[in-house]
Amino acid sequence: MIIFRPHRGHLDEAMAEAREFATELEMKVYIVDIWDGYFGIDDIVIYGESMCDERNGWEDTRYVCTNKFGDQDNIKEFGVPQCIGMCATKYKPTNM
Repeated sequence: MIIFRPHRGHLDEAMAEAREFATELEMKVYIVDIWDGYFGIDDIVIYGESMCDERNGWEDTRYVCTNKFGDQDNIKEFGVPQCIGMCATKYKPTNM
């Protein structure tokens, strides 16, 4: 299981949109769908070292990023992918 929350201005807004998935691939398919074609599954990367987010109990939070966003190649432009959310595999299951 893996949980994803999109990047939002406040944690409560992001957590309201959090979704659980059986696999990382299912999560990526969902993300591509909600972003309506701005990037593909192969553009999504799990980035950075894992960290504990004590605010929501996610023990191995990592950035969910995209290497491209529309016509923009984030790696060529900025040298890093663009963050679009967070994910974790060690968390307390929710009743979604």
